[in-house]
Amino acid sequence: MAHKPGQQRFHKLRHRRGPAGSGPRTGPRRRPTKTAHPAFKNRPKSRPEKTTRKPANKPGPRPEDQFEEEPEAERDTDLIAGDWTETGEGDEGLDEGLMDEAGVSVDDVSDVMDADAAEKEPETNDAVLDATWGSGQAPAEEEGPQGRIPMVAIVGRPNVGKSSLFNRIARSRIAIEDPLPGTTRDRVSTLVRFHAAGIERVIELFDTAGIGVVDEARVEEHVHEQIQFGIAGADVVVFLTDAKSGPLALDRVAAEMLRRTGKPVVLVANKADADTQDELAGAFYELGLGEPLPVSAKQARNIGALMKAVAEKLPPRARAEKLERPELMLAIVGRRNAGKSSVVNTLAADNRVIVSEMEGTTRDSVDVRFEYNGKRFVAIDTAGVRRKSSLANSVEFYSQSRSFRAIRRAHVVVLLVDAREPVSKIERDLVEACLHEHKPVIIGVNKWDLTGGKITTDKFEKYFRRRLGKISYAPIVFMSAKTALNVFAMVDLAMELHAQAGTRVGTGELNRVINAAYEKHHPQPRKSKLGRLFYATQFQTYPPTIILFVNDPTLFPDNWRLYLQKQLQEHTPFAEVPINLILRARERVVLDKDKL
Repeated sequence: MAHKPGQQRFHKLRHRRGPAGSGPRTGPRRRPTKTAHPAFKNRPKSRPEKTTRKPANKPGPRPEDQFEEEPEAERDTDLIAGDWTETGEGDEGLDEGLMDEAGVSVDDVSDVMDADAAEKEPETNDAVLDATWGSGQAPAEEEGPQGRIPMVAIVGRPNVGKSSLFNRIARSRIAIEDPLPGTTRDRVSTLVRFHAAGIERVIELFDTAGIGVVDEARVEEHVHEQIQFGIAGADVVVFLTDAKSGPLALDRVAAEMLRRTGKPVVLVANKADADTQDELAGAFYELGLGEPLPVSAKQARNIGALMKAVAEKLPPRARAEKLERPELMLAIVGRRNAGKSSVVNTLAADNRVIVSEMEGTTRDSVDVRFEYNGKRFVAIDTAGVRRKSSLANSVEFYSQSRSFRAIRRAHVVVLLVDAREPVSKIERDLVEACLHEHKPVIIGVNKWDLTGGKITTDKFEKYFRRRLGKISYAPIVFMSAKTALNVFAMVDLAMELHAQAGTRVGTGELNRVINAAYEKHHPQPRKSKLGRLFYATQFQTYPPTIILFVNDPTLFPDNWRLYLQKQLQEHTPFAEVPINLILRARERVVLDKDKL
């Protein structure tokens, strides 16, 4: 159903509204009125309200200042299919007539594109990496039934280096590495492609929690359940031990459990950092799981031999064993206990990640693959974000940093909020992160079934538009992960936003819209100098990026740029996605008279 730009669209599933297209206000600015959360309007006035006033004393050092961000693991291989993002060709659709009239050449646009690309740090897709261990010969012809991608699970007691080995094979810092026992809780996974004996194999590698020790009793049952799920679904189990400590009681318990499963097991003795320590692996023969293989995840020793041993125990190669680009990567972000893991489990139709009433259950960012309408998607479950001053240790710091990294990796971000809780600074910080990365955002109002139907969607819509004004264009979905209400409607909506972000607008139409917006409202002169527009072109999609050549970018203040973005959203197909607007000065060409 077609809708005019800027027209409010509402039905039982969601609210959608384009941005207002009016220019900046004139005259004195009125102080904005505070909008109360609809669920709290009828509270007795005697109830003390929560204050946001900062204490007078100077705050102490923040906990995260004690830690440094983890450096990315070194890679000597390339990504498979890059970032799962697509960009348009730089010179496609350029109107040379308009460019000549504006005095801008194709080389000028190309120079801007090259400079902008150089400023962007190449982003890593943590989900799929090409970890080539072995000869690297051409892959064999695909044979065998359709099948599925084989699964390999890394199991063992706590603190033997499972997450370190997982990151080493994936060649990326995906799982959190920390000396704290029980750091890993969920099954963290990634797809890995490698070569063994001249045959290319693709596996889904799982990192699991430590067997026997859980740092929090309230999630102990869930953690053990995830370990069992990981072992039950694995085609090959990598049983990791510590060569330096030798066999311990928990190693023997885990070995007995693996023998009962009948799964193919590769026994690995980690932390053999030098050749002189290889003989320590001999102590693990007593576990009765075959010859132990000494490796070092820290020093990358014998990783190729490990992958060869894994390949020998894998089932025959199937046609489905290949890397395919997902249709969409959807990051679910929000504060703690908003229901992110429940939403992911509903999408996957499985208890893929732990769901608990305890705050901070999720630590790693977990990629969960699922299919919907015959298409493959990836939902990224993230740790709940909290105030930086509340971070207690390095694990929470790294968990939060991965949540923000998931925003960079995703095509579309779902900002999940609890319908019963007011919007806080946490949601506004997440909005800023999404705007910084120019990611389309869906506001998911979860736990809608718990509101009792006493509050209308109109009141909630008005509240969220006011509190999250910077993304007033973002659609809102009222949903419930518990009852699956509108969960898959959210996926349909995400596909629509992704399609908007991939739209290309013709250069002529783009310049007409921008010139009309300029004639309607131009920036105020500064020092008797008026900002002038020359030429605009869209050179990239995902996000839609527009280069605007002007006489002086400093003559165009932020409020006018925001006005222009809203005008573009109103009159172009980008009604519900952010636009990356780049203003560049047109360089004057000084002719050399001697060469004339």
